[in-house]
Parts: sequence; structure tokens; C-alpha cells
Amino acid sequence: MKIKTYNLFTDLLTARKKGFSLIEMVVTTALVAIITVVVSTFLVQSIKTYRIKRQSIDLEEKAAQVMRDFERNTRAASKIIKADGNELVFLRYFDLTSASPTQVRYFVSGNKLEVGLTEPFGPEPDVTYPSSNEKIDLIIQDVTNPNTLFTYFNGSSDQLNLPLNATDIRMVGFSISLDKNGNLPPAAITESTEISLRNMKDNL
Repeated sequence: MKIKTYNLFTDLLTARKKGFSLIEMVVTTALVAIITVVVSTFLVQSIKTYRIKRQSIDLEEKAAQVMRDFERNTRAASKIIKADGNELVFLRYFDLTSASPTQVRYFVSGNKLEVGLTEPFGPEPDVTYPSSNEKIDLIIQDVTNPNTLFTYFNGSSDQLNLPLNATDIRMVGFSISLDKNGNLPPAAITESTEISLRNMKDNL
């Protein structure tokens, strides 16, 4: 009886020479395509999520900086000139050696919060603040609450209704909402603060 023997090396070599079948190639190609799509989708979604989070963090940092600057400037106000929902005008000394204070104007233009500084013109008590001399700087854009930025309170911390008498103001509330992409992510962020006018306290 003749015994059939197998040579492993010969069998593998024979299989290699036969190559892949068409079905095997199609299945392999499909699997590679599926894996590529899944990996690509995951990477794109991860990048999108990172960008949304980064934009949200950037907005929060910018809003916080706006709050700090506004608090520092407004707290030193010596006189309120105009106060409504989207515009606040006051006088303050940036240099204590100056004979007259500078006029500061916070206001909204479209979706931009801006600040205007006007240096005093003429000697006291006839000093004026010509609007033509106002220097305006952009503070931040993408503002979504242009008519409700400022609220005002008297010495008893009671909110004052508009229109109001500027001499009654002892504290200013400031709230700003920012949305860079409209209704798209990231969601709008809001920062708020309240500033006591230290130079206008009743107990001074």
C-alpha cells in the first residue's frame, strides 16, 4: 500500500502560486474601505469637537477679560453722564495729576462692544468733551444682547428703571452674551458682573 506524504513547504508554495481569488480580493477591499471610513469619521468628529470646545473656551476667556477691564474702569468713575441699556458714559481720572477727568463711553455698535475715550478740552470750570476728539477702540464682537448690557442700582441696591436720574446710580450691572456662530455650536456664553462706584458712595 502506497502511503501519501505531505510536504508543508510544498503545499504553502503551491497555495502562494495560486494567488487570491476574486471573492477574497473583493471582501478584503470592502473591509479596508469600511475600516478607513470608520477611522476617518472618528478623526473628523474628534477634530470638530476639539474646535468647538476651543472656541467656547476662547469666548469665555475673552468675556472674562472684558469683565475685568470694565470693572477696573467703571469702579473709578467720578460722575455718570449718561446711562441706558446699551450705553454708559462717565468721567474718571486716569492720571491723578490731570486737572480734569477723561470721558469714557461704553456702547454697542451692531454686534460690537466698543469704548470711546475723550480727553477734556479747555480749562475748568469750562471744560468740554468734543465728540470729534473721541478715540474709539473695539473691545469685543459677536455680542448678542446689544440692548440689555447695563443695569443700574441705587445706594440701597434697588434696581433703577429706565429712564433714570444718573445722580441716583451707585452701582452698575454689566452682562454680555457672546455667540460666534449664530445657532451653531458652541452655544452662546454669558458673563455678568456688578460694580460698586467707590467714588460715588453716599457714605463718603
